[in-house]
Amino acid sequence: MLSTLKMAAGTVLEDIILYNNKSFLVPLFLIALLFLWLTEKKKRLRVVLVYIVTALGVVFVCPLYAWIGIKIDAEIYYRVLWALPMGIIVCYSAVKLMMRFQNIAGRGLVFILALLIICINGDLVYTKTLHFKSVNAYHMPQQVIDVAEALKLDNYTPIAVMPAELLPFFRQYTADVHTPYGRNILEPAWSFSNALYDAMENDKTCYDAVEVARCAREEHCAYVVLSCAKQIRGGMEEQNYFLLDFVQGYYIYMDYYYYDVYKEQGLLDEDVLRTGEAKRGEA
Repeated sequence: MLSTLKMAAGTVLEDIILYNNKSFLVPLFLIALLFLWLTEKKKRLRVVLVYIVTALGVVFVCPLYAWIGIKIDAEIYYRVLWALPMGIIVCYSAVKLMMRFQNIAGRGLVFILALLIICINGDLVYTKTLHFKSVNAYHMPQQVIDVAEALKLDNYTPIAVMPAELLPFFRQYTADVHTPYGRNILEPAWSFSNALYDAMENDKTCYDAVEVARCAREEHCAYVVLSCAKQIRGGMEEQNYFLLDFVQGYYIYMDYYYYDVYKEQGLLDEDVLRTGEAKRGEA
């Protein structure tokens, strides 16, 4: 048990170091908190900004609590630090220190020093390494939007399987297309598994059309989206699919079975009907 607690304490220390990164935010926060312990006299503010914050900090570094939290999910235990209002504590302490000076020169000096410390403690977000010009109003890859628009139906919410790189963004843009699995399957810590995902992602260079089609039908997918960056072993057309569209480097295939069902029920848009009939005529 002792070795387990030591391991938890080591993980907590590592989380703090990584959270602090190359800044001195954590030491600055601790100095500000100590300053409030010594100077804050108002009872309500002392409870909120001193006692509660200190208690949260103690809970985070407590090896026993850390062991429980890490046992639940070690990947996100550091997020307990988000509950500590570091920015508020530092800024309030700076203002409180500034107000202790009676003359304008003293207050101005404290203000300038506080501003400089805050500035050098971070990075300018508009630098070339941190700031990228958005390509659309949604601040996400344009291919996600284009693929989503190609999959949508006005009168129905279809199911579509797509490459893993689209999953983190797809649901942010639309809920008008269902997927057999979401971005949660990309997190190893969550231990999700899916045969269709394996068929789509296990081979990094090639799709097996037979396996993809079989698994997609088991998951009731009307659409299969495949990346042009990978080869397709066997044709999707041989599996009774037709190429509906090619969008931003992605092939969008539709299952003829679902095409016929949706057509009979009057659920298909005109452009899908035109493409489907044209492909059927070619076949």
